[in-house]
Amino acid sequence: MPFRLPPPLTFKPDELYRVPTADGTAIALGRYHPRGQRRFVEPVILGHSLGTNRFNLDFDERYSVARALARRGFEAWVLELRGGLAGSSEGATFDTEAEHDVAAAITAVLSTGVSGVTWVGHSRGGLLAYAHLARNPTAPIRAIATLGSPLTFDVQPGVQRFVAALGQSFRLPSLPLTLGSWAWPLGLPPDPIGKYLVRADNMDPTVIRQAIAHVSADIPGGVGRQFARWVRTNAFDGEDGFDYRKGMKAISAPVLAIAGARDLIAPAEASHLVARLVSGPVELVRVGLFEGFSTDYGHGDLVLGLRAPDEVVPRLADFLARHSTTSA
Repeated sequence: MPFRLPPPLTFKPDELYRVPTADGTAIALGRYHPRGQRRFVEPVILGHSLGTNRFNLDFDERYSVARALARRGFEAWVLELRGGLAGSSEGATFDTEAEHDVAAAITAVLSTGVSGVTWVGHSRGGLLAYAHLARNPTAPIRAIATLGSPLTFDVQPGVQRFVAALGQSFRLPSLPLTLGSWAWPLGLPPDPIGKYLVRADNMDPTVIRQAIAHVSADIPGGVGRQFARWVRTNAFDGEDGFDYRKGMKAISAPVLAIAGARDLIAPAEASHLVARLVSGPVELVRVGLFEGFSTDYGHGDLVLGLRAPDEVVPRLADFLARHSTTSA
């Protein structure tokens, strides 16, 4: 019996914008207005993880974090970094994303008449907010919620071995993850790769196949090389030597750091390091059986897990509500 392509994902925000960056490329922003009454003044910007696109945090009606926040009275803006819907990723590094892409997103949202934003980021998407504020402490990000955003690679020996095995791949102009989307009928890549991406038994098999087919995105070579260097040297710094971890001391905005109990990329020890780095208040959540959740979560299933919309997203929304201005 022939395989059928998984149902396509639809990215149909209320408004869609191409926003230029200061260094000559562009990002895309999808805007969701609050469903019903607007309850909070500050819009939420959502930043996707490494090797994914806009669908990471706007998957479908059940698994879209953006639409869930809109239903709770937030205005939500889904960011897609350069190289996606909008502009070229040629020459991109994590530094250019953290500086220019984040700045372009914030500036665009502020142009609607608000004075500040909040931020939700999965994995790399959370690191972008940390890095932007480390260099720009006065940037108007009022609160940050991260999902599996590792601030050290010293406690993930499997990730170190994986990066070492990739070797010369990081010399390519980009890591062509989208070429692997043809393998969606096979499900996750075999272990040990697959188990680092998600806990498969915590996800609907159809969602896994849809994610492989539609959510994967190529990693710009400069971004991949920077992450690979961090893994090898346990650094979190810019190509110019700027130490993001030291710079994070300037972050006074409240932070929520959520970590999966079985996340092999960003275990709690790596994600919760934020509590020792920033000067503002930090809330740490470990999503596992011991903490009263339905299962021990992995990495990608923090967003796309079977019960993530019921267990994880409400924690995000409650945190953002407590640190947002209530609309009159």
